Amino acid sequence: MSKVDDVVHAENSDNNAAVLRLLRERLRCCGYSEVYASFNPLFPSIRKWEIGRKALDDYLGPLVDLFLIGRKVPEAAVHRSIGDLIEPLCKLGLLSRSQDATVFTSHLVLLPVFGHWLFCQKPQLNPTLYFGDCSIALLTRLRPKWNGRCLDLCAGPGIQALQCSLFARSVIAIEVNPIAAHLAKLNVMINDRQDIIQVRCGHLFDPLANEMFDSIVANPPFLPFPDDLLYPFIGHGGEDGLRITWKILDGLPQRLTSDGTAQVIGTCLSDGLLPECADPLSDWADSHNMTIRMSVSAHRLLAPNSALFEQFVKITALTAGEHISEVAERYQNWLTQKHCTFLCAYFLHIAHGSQGLHIMDVSDELGQGLMWYA
Repeated sequence: MSKVDDVVHAENSDNNAAVLRLLRERLRCCGYSEVYASFNPLFPSIRKWEIGRKALDDYLGPLVDLFLIGRKVPEAAVHRSIGDLIEPLCKLGLLSRSQDATVFTSHLVLLPVFGHWLFCQKPQLNPTLYFGDCSIALLTRLRPKWNGRCLDLCAGPGIQALQCSLFARSVIAIEVNPIAAHLAKLNVMINDRQDIIQVRCGHLFDPLANEMFDSIVANPPFLPFPDDLLYPFIGHGGEDGLRITWKILDGLPQRLTSDGTAQVIGTCLSDGLLPECADPLSDWADSHNMTIRMSVSAHRLLAPNSALFEQFVKITALTAGEHISEVAERYQNWLTQKHCTFLCAYFLHIAHGSQGLHIMDVSDELGQGLMWYA
């Protein structure tokens, strides 16, 4: 096995949980998390990890090579630390053996994120299982009701569900990608949260019966992008950036308890002052008797020669196999039709009540760099 899609769907057994707990404890004791914490956790970078690897000894170094950088490692080099775990980790699909007596992960890395242990896909241009800076941005804002029931939509590898499990009595995490859902189950086990978190595979509210929740959190695909350009599925939010978000919003009135709240991260186009989605969100709040508090954290220039524009065009060209200049022209024409030159990052706090939409713009001066959400 050499791909994330080859991860074995092992049963959620006590034995598997014990294996993952033992791996976690051995990595914790040897200082693995100290290596990761020495670099900017908001922007995972294999290149920087490789630079830091040079300072490590022969005990910790191979573990970092294997679980953080994603290199093939001689089995003998990690035998002293995890030798007895290699076989069960292979059965779980987290490790693989090759004929040259090396072991390697199935395109995964193991990250110690804010006290949680998270298996996720290696940083790459076009991931299929998403964990990124917006995941951390939402995590820093989560305030689920103490001892309440929580729902995590678009759960990915489960970082939001893990964070909510520190406060909530129970958490249901829903993820449409079956591989990501399985990975979330493994992350639940390695963090000892099986009694609190239940992972379900399906589309948004579909896997639910008549359950209601005190807290609902979501990190949906949210980048505004024209439908005729092939941006990666995990980020494509449709023309307004809210294609999935609207479906989440429409389910909230029936799923939130009377004093429940929802927290959703997103982006949309703007003119540098007003989010393009402000009026539609206001109309939705009024028609559903809901209150939305929209915190705008950044406006970033989205125009030719800006960092964001160049990044989006490059990712699209590589994803679609098209020439970068042709993608840039089509993308710019779309932005011109929209009369927008900025990307706006925001957070939504949603509750029952007839107060409509309130916008709190705390963004700094208009920036030209890449996006940060917190």
